[in-house]
Amino acid sequence: MDSRFDELVSRLRTNQGPNLVSVIVYGSATVAQGNSQKSDYHILIVTRRLSATDLRQIRPVAQWWTAEGYSLPVFFTAREFDNSLDVYPIEFHHMKRSYLVLYGPDLLAGKEISNANLRWQTEHELRGKLVRLRSLYLPASLSTDDLMKLMTQSVVTFVHFIRPVLHMLGEEPPLGRMATALRVGQRLEIDTSPVMRVLQLRDEPKKLIDIEVHDLFAGYLECLERVIHAVDNM
Repeated sequence: MDSRFDELVSRLRTNQGPNLVSVIVYGSATVAQGNSQKSDYHILIVTRRLSATDLRQIRPVAQWWTAEGYSLPVFFTAREFDNSLDVYPIEFHHMKRSYLVLYGPDLLAGKEISNANLRWQTEHELRGKLVRLRSLYLPASLSTDDLMKLMTQSVVTFVHFIRPVLHMLGEEPPLGRMATALRVGQRLEIDTSPVMRVLQLRDEPKKLIDIEVHDLFAGYLECLERVIHAVDNM
């Protein structure tokens, strides 16, 4: 990570003062080797309060951060954070696997993430994303570039939400997306090579001919449908 993360903390401390509790960066990019993209880093900002006034005050920092190419941070109050661990099991599992504390206490240390709603949330999220993917395919299919963009932009989200499958099977998922997709396929006995191919094209763009792009989308869609069916039966 570069100096922009230090700059983010500096701006937040100046902007929020004693209201700022903790700043955490999380995601596979915090430990992965190689060329991580800015979108692979996620920021959690925890404060004592988050009124509309507080949000307006913090807006210049958020605008600067997104102008640097990063995603909008996730905001919680300290109380909300403690009360949400069982509501968002996927997100907090994801955070706990790979994160760095940039400022303040380590709020994730020693926290036990509830698995009670993990299967329900996993299926809910995957089905919602699949419904949206089908709708977005209609306009995107008119252009191979747009269709490829749809796949490469959606694949990270899908891998994020298939990772809990391994948790439900009693296994710690790999940190890498490619390894996660491979292992989920092995455990569910599903061919996840289309997902892995899209991941590869996301990191190493390559021009494909029209029929290759449409065939890849067909395999990608079928793979996701089969994973969701397996989750539904777990």
